[in-house]
Amino acid sequence: MTVAAARALCKAVLAEASFGDVRVHVRAQQTGDLRFGASRPTTSGDVETLAIEVTAAQGGRAATVTGNRTDPASLRELVQRAEALAALAPVDPEAAGPLGPVSLPRVVARDPKVARLGASARAALVGEAIETGRARGFEVSGHLLHRDITEAFADRRGLAVAHAATELRMSCTCRTPDGSGSSKGAFASHALAKLSPKTLVAGIADVALRSRDPKPLEPGSYDVLLMPDAVAELLEFLVDAMGARAATEGRSFFAKAGGGTKLGESLFDPRVDLRSNAADRDNPASPFAEDGRPQRPVTWIEAGVPRALHAERGFAAAAGVPDTPRPSSMHMKGGDLDLTALLAKLDRGVLVTRLWYNRMLDPKGIVATGLTRDGTFWVEGGAIAHPIKNLRYNDSPVTLLSRLVALGRPVRAGLVTERVWVVPPVVAKGFRFESSSDAI
Repeated sequence: MTVAAARALCKAVLAEASFGDVRVHVRAQQTGDLRFGASRPTTSGDVETLAIEVTAAQGGRAATVTGNRTDPASLRELVQRAEALAALAPVDPEAAGPLGPVSLPRVVARDPKVARLGASARAALVGEAIETGRARGFEVSGHLLHRDITEAFADRRGLAVAHAATELRMSCTCRTPDGSGSSKGAFASHALAKLSPKTLVAGIADVALRSRDPKPLEPGSYDVLLMPDAVAELLEFLVDAMGARAATEGRSFFAKAGGGTKLGESLFDPRVDLRSNAADRDNPASPFAEDGRPQRPVTWIEAGVPRALHAERGFAAAAGVPDTPRPSSMHMKGGDLDLTALLAKLDRGVLVTRLWYNRMLDPKGIVATGLTRDGTFWVEGGAIAHPIKNLRYNDSPVTLLSRLVALGRPVRAGLVTERVWVVPPVVAKGFRFESSSDAI
C-alpha cells in the first residue's frame, strides 16, 4: 500500500464517524522470510497484512476495534462497532483527547531494493551465508526477514500523518561440529546494500571457533566487556524504567526519596550520553509512537545526568509533565577504541557476546537476570585466555553505566528488535554473576 492509499483509507474511515472523537490507525505490511537450519533452507513465505484500527471516544469512554476489509460497508461497520462499544466502556479519568495536527521529523527509511525482495533473492542471500559457514566447517542456521511497511494515523481534529519504511534482518548461528562451541549474530537495517552475509557469518564463525571446550568459572563479581548486543539487551530494562508515572509515584529507580524524580541529578558516569533520533540517516526509526505522537529528538541522559522520562498523554496532562513517548531508537555515545584496545582495559574479567532469556527481578532497582550465550570468554592480561561456560547474571544497567571503564565504537545491535539500538561495546567494573550453566 502506498502512503497516498493509506491516507485515503484513513479519510474514508473518518467520513463514517458520528462521534466527534474518532481516530484511525492503518498499518499495511508485506513480509517475506526464509528460515534455514543445518545449512539447508527450511521454510519460506510471503505474507501481506492490513490492520485498520478505529478508536471512538466520548465523555472519557473509549473503545477500539480492528478490521482488515476496505470496502465502504465494512469501514462503516467498523466505525459503528467502535462507537457502540465506547458507550459501554468505563470512564477513564486520564482520557486524552485527539492529537490534532502534528509535524513529523523527516525520516528516510524505505529502500526500494528491500521492498522488491522475493524468493530468489532471499535464496541467494541465504546461500551465501550457508556457503561461507560450510567453507569454515560449520553448520549454519538462521532467519532472513524483510518487511515493507506503510503506516498512517488520522483523527477528526486534523491529525494526518503517514510514513513508509523497510526493515531487513538476518540472524545466523554457527555451531561447531563437536557441539562444544556456538555463536550467534545478526544484521539489522532498512537498506539492502549494508548486508553482507559473507561478512556476517565469517565474524560469527570466528567467535564460534574460539568458544569450543569452555571451562567453568566460579560465580562472583567480575569486570566485564559487554559487546553491543549485550549492552542493548541490558539497556532495554533502563528504557522500561524511565517512565514518568512510576518515578513520580515513587516506584522506580528514578524516583527521588521524599517525592519528585531524579531528573537533573548526576546518576551515571559522565561519559554516558543516551539520545533518540528517529531521523538518523544511517539508522532511521519510526517517526511516530503507537498513538501517532511524533518521535522528536530527545536527550534522555547527558553527561551521566537523566534529562527526560517517557509518559502517556493522559498521565502527562494530569501530572504536568512532558508527554514524551517511548523512543523508537536509542543512540549511546561511545569512544574510538577497537576490540583489542578494549580488551587491554581488562586485567582479569569476562567478555560477553550477548545475553539471553533476560527477565526483570527488581523493577525499582532495575535488577535483571539472564544468561550469557554464544561465546563467553575469560580475559586475562588484556587478551582472551579461553572460553568459559555460560553464566547467569543478576545485575543492573545501573552497574554498567555507573562503573564504566571504557567505551568502544557504536554500532547497530542486530539481535534486539524492540527498537533501533546503536551502542558501543562497554567495559565496566564489578558485574555480578550468580551461577554457571553447562548449556552451550
